[in-house]
Amino acid sequence: MILDRTEPSDLWYAPPPRRPVGYLHPSRMSAGRLAATAVAAARPRHAGAELAARLREHTGRPACVLTATGRAALALAVRQTGAEEVVLSTFNCPAVADAVLAAGARPVLVDADPVHGPAFTSVELAGRAVVLTNGLGLDEHAAHAERIGERGGTVVLDLAQACVAPEVLRRFRAAGCPLVLSFGEGKPLGGLGGGALLTSTPLASAPLASRGRMRRGFDPAPLRRAVAARIVAHAPVAVRAAVQRAEARTPGWSHTKADHLPTGTGPVRQDAPSRWEVASAAALLRTASGVAAEAAALHERVRAAVAAELTTCEPVAADPRLGPGVELLFRRPGQRFVFARALAERGIPSTWNYYPLHRLAPYARYAAGPMTGADSLWPRVLTVAKQPQPRLTAESLAEAMIAADRSVRDEEAGRD
Repeated sequence: MILDRTEPSDLWYAPPPRRPVGYLHPSRMSAGRLAATAVAAARPRHAGAELAARLREHTGRPACVLTATGRAALALAVRQTGAEEVVLSTFNCPAVADAVLAAGARPVLVDADPVHGPAFTSVELAGRAVVLTNGLGLDEHAAHAERIGERGGTVVLDLAQACVAPEVLRRFRAAGCPLVLSFGEGKPLGGLGGGALLTSTPLASAPLASRGRMRRGFDPAPLRRAVAARIVAHAPVAVRAAVQRAEARTPGWSHTKADHLPTGTGPVRQDAPSRWEVASAAALLRTASGVAAEAAALHERVRAAVAAELTTCEPVAADPRLGPGVELLFRRPGQRFVFARALAERGIPSTWNYYPLHRLAPYARYAAGPMTGADSLWPRVLTVAKQPQPRLTAESLAEAMIAADRSVRDEEAGRD
């Protein structure tokens, strides 16, 4: 898709900062955690047993299956429900729909808005599974689970975008529903990959991970990226700027979401996680409480500082532990790009991830009806980093957001 570069498009990404102050997904692989990962990976049975035991303890669920990816864990959870149709929000990641399809079930897409969340009860729920994903950091379990159960639906809670700290997992001990976790790159925990399914009942069938046979093969690329990101994040500004300029020339950077919209469903690996993935998740889980607490504190301080100052957007009233960033909701389409560009000029990264599934060719036929809420919502959402990292303070982030808000107003005044 070719876009007119003279006018901002809802599909445009903001340019990357030339002198980055922070990163959207900072590495969690410190020297100590790398050492712990290497030691644990040398003892794969111990690493897997430790991770599974800790997850069972925190969630109160007796069964834990470690998987190669979070979407594999979700596919396994859907199979366990036995549902042939699975309800999910159209305001979602394609991986969620891919997992449902990989489980042999049919997705049923429902509308969503930032006030009420997904419209799960707009469709028949009896005999169907419903996947809750906490879009925009909203607690969908608290808002919808009880009503879903009353109408005969079966809840599956996907915590892929939450920081899976012990206190977050313990919040859902009494829920009883299957929990899906993900430890991949770009997640709030930020490991090397892998996923987990926690359930209250044993699984009739499971991938190799359930029998303790972790993959011996090791892909060093995620580890190299984690180490490099850690080094760069702590480097002087000249080094960070040089790396940013080099990355901006690689195919990974693009100007538009159109370059990344899927044309087909994605594969779902059904094998077990590798030693390194399991060991990385186990090592990072030990410090997850601190990461979650720092991220939540930064989130709340930023919201308090900008709540009365922003005029073109507002922070979504989200649970800071259930989403990877500060989500901003703009008044009108088009404002997001100008705001993000102004943030980049101050070294602050931002992005937007959600594109409604009913607008994508592989999933359009699964829409349950009109999706006016999601169509209005997706062009107005921007995600700003909030994970604790060097140089990115609540004060600098709030100051940059207020200045970006002013830039949007000035540009709109100039057009008038």
